Amino acid sequence: MKVYQYCFLPLLICGLFACGKDEKATAKETPKDDTPTVKVTEVQSLQPHKPIVVPGELFPLDKVAIYAKMKGFVREVKVDRGSRVKKGQVLAILDAPETSADFAQAEGIVRAAEGALNEAKARAYASKQNYLRLLKANQIAGAVAPIELDKAEAEMKADSAAKVNAEGNLKAAKSVFKSKAELVNYLTITAPFSGTITERHISPGALVGGSGSEPLFQLEDQSTLRLTIAIPEKYTNVVNRDTSVMFSVNAIPNKEFSAPFSRSSGSVDDKTRVMLTEFDVPNPTGELKAGMYAEVKLPLVRRHETLFVPTTSVVNSDERIFVIKTVGNKAKWVTVEKGMTVDTLVEVFGEVKKGEKVVLRASEELRDGQAIKVAQ
Repeated sequence: MKVYQYCFLPLLICGLFACGKDEKATAKETPKDDTPTVKVTEVQSLQPHKPIVVPGELFPLDKVAIYAKMKGFVREVKVDRGSRVKKGQVLAILDAPETSADFAQAEGIVRAAEGALNEAKARAYASKQNYLRLLKANQIAGAVAPIELDKAEAEMKADSAAKVNAEGNLKAAKSVFKSKAELVNYLTITAPFSGTITERHISPGALVGGSGSEPLFQLEDQSTLRLTIAIPEKYTNVVNRDTSVMFSVNAIPNKEFSAPFSRSSGSVDDKTRVMLTEFDVPNPTGELKAGMYAEVKLPLVRRHETLFVPTTSVVNSDERIFVIKTVGNKAKWVTVEKGMTVDTLVEVFGEVKKGEKVVLRASEELRDGQAIKVAQ
């Protein structure tokens, strides 16, 4: 028994040594695989309807600062801040003594010219009739002396020329009178359109109309307001004549107003990268006020389907914004621009196509051109 035990022990030691050697050989034969395994998703084509919230501001449909066209003293002020006025309504009356005197003088000249013309017309008519009478009488031989006929003809032509001259004088006098009358009309300040006086800067006796003078009034038409919003560049093509918006203001909580598209600048500002767009808001009751800020819901509807990927598929790095496509068994960075976000998807523009595979959870750690495995 002891002999067999001693014989078996060397065999056991040799077997253990051989097994350890085989395991080391197997470990060396199977290298470790470091290729990352990624999940992918398909690029989708959608045409979503989604509103975005943008700030807006309400402006009056028309707004003007009213100045005096000529220098004068304020005689009377007929309106004040908050007054509602109609187009052509008198707002204030000015006094300008020199202008009034010039106007009176021009009016006198016109009247004198009219009198002179009437006299010239009467003389021209009388001399013409006298010439025609002598001319008829001259048909009888010896009834009229030739010198008398010549004298009547000359007098008729002279009176006719005097009438023409008087007509010219009256025309010139009326032209001067018209210009003086316009200056006098400037002394009466009227409203250029219907609206509300929002500012008044004058009182009776004030001297106005000089260089550098401030406006007399400010007039605004708030019966219709302009809702003005700045559309970001990437959304400019989704706004058209069929677009209408809903908006609210802080002064009137829990109430929404609607406004249809009215006009757009049609141009993206090269500094702010926005396009100014206006929506007209009827305001017959004056509930809304010019100058209010509004929170506007702008519906975004693309005219055509565009491409979307999960938000996790887009990488915002210092270098660029990109998604990672799978080309064969390699990763490929593709630069994109982002558009609207819809739930967990984001709109992308770039060299991607519908149905292409992109990495679901992309990051900068997955380098461009790196070998990858796609998880089943």
